[in-house]
Amino acid sequence: MKIIGMIPARLGSSRIKNKNLRILNNKPLIQHIIDAAKNSKFLNELYLNSESLIFKEISKDSKINFYHRPKELSSDKATNDDFTIDFLNKHECDLLIQLLPTSPFISSENIDEFIEK
Repeated sequence: MKIIGMIPARLGSSRIKNKNLRILNNKPLIQHIIDAAKNSKFLNELYLNSESLIFKEISKDSKINFYHRPKELSSDKATNDDFTIDFLNKHECDLLIQLLPTSPFISSENIDEFIEK
């Protein structure tokens, strides 16, 4: 079974500017979920999904994959379903787990328990 973890991240948050890059405990908010996902026992692949190339650099530094989604799928009008369908149309898997950067306290154990259930 192929299980992909996908971390969606926009640069242009309308409520909190650059929220995914804000520092929490000495590292960017997004890095917390990347680190947890990288330590999962079950994720075969991990992607950072964004319109912004700044996240490409973060994914490269973190040694994970980057998916450059179309800019129109990063607007306030685009839904979670819209960018997920776009991703799934280009990446084959049996299970896609979406991991949010705004949940920095999720552990790799939490991710694995979720997948097991």
